Amino acid sequence: MRPILVFCLPAIGDFIRCHSAIQIIAATFPGHPIDVVTSPMAAPLARLMPHVRKAWTVEKHWNPGLTERARLAREIRRESYQAAYLLTSSTKAALIPWLAGIPERIGYPRELQFGIVNRLPTGWLKTFVAFGPRKTRLVEQVCAIATLGEQTADNMRLPQPRMVVSPEDISAWRIRHGIDAARPALALYTSEFANFRSWPAERFISIARDHSRRGWSVWIVGGPREREASAQIRAALPEAVDFTSTPDITEAMCQIAASTVFLGVDGGICHAAAALGGPCVLIFGSNRAYETGPVNDHVRFLEPPISTPSWIRATNGVSEERVLAALMEAVAQVRRPQGA
Repeated sequence: MRPILVFCLPAIGDFIRCHSAIQIIAATFPGHPIDVVTSPMAAPLARLMPHVRKAWTVEKHWNPGLTERARLAREIRRESYQAAYLLTSSTKAALIPWLAGIPERIGYPRELQFGIVNRLPTGWLKTFVAFGPRKTRLVEQVCAIATLGEQTADNMRLPQPRMVVSPEDISAWRIRHGIDAARPALALYTSEFANFRSWPAERFISIARDHSRRGWSVWIVGGPREREASAQIRAALPEAVDFTSTPDITEAMCQIAASTVFLGVDGGICHAAAALGGPCVLIFGSNRAYETGPVNDHVRFLEPPISTPSWIRATNGVSEERVLAALMEAVAQVRRPQGA
């Protein structure tokens, strides 16, 4: 069976949302291998996604010049893909399957790529001429490309993004880092404290102290952007473990998968935590969760009251008490027997 190529968005959170569309394509073409194209930063996550065979990489924002795109097109041509789904509307991205001679190149011609994109979803003109803010969520847009614009049945829900870290990989990670599997762990993703998406430092520290007093491990996850915040938390709570120097993103996925519950703010890592399927509590502010948050059902969102003016770019309206209650409920839900 000839494989199918999916051009995904480059940012981590957006790439994970594309997995909803990948699942639709896999259901439409059972047995066909599916490969993806994304940024080097997001590509390692493809190995954790069901239905994805392998990932091609191209620089974020499709920056490489024509020579680099032509080289990638030559490599892709050898795979004999039957179709390319362009979940990104970038012309630079669309040039690659066109140069590779992939017969069907499916997507929205938002940058007037007529001919380069040669199969348009039903209703493409309506989306092409729409003005103002985006009317649909990103996950709905990429799924509309996967379904060729056909409306799903009323009772059919869009697939939720999913990633899987094997129990063997989690066990190996615990052994490497001397982690006691019997001790519960709270994974914190803070972003930068100066970022309007974050939550006040003193509240993260208070939550961390509360869990530490009750015998929990506290793990701070993320990357270079979170290192300063991690140092601030550890100055107040030295026993907290700083994982922000993790060498690669798949290691971070092991950290999240091995934790008991994840507490985070708006960002790519929160989409990863949601897709991994564990207990997940997310704090959102002026970026409302419905528009930019994960679409996974099990996630608990905490937002300021709806009456808070949208121009207040802060998460201060979310209290510590609400967060503690949500964390306790998230963990209890997992421990509760099914049907209880």
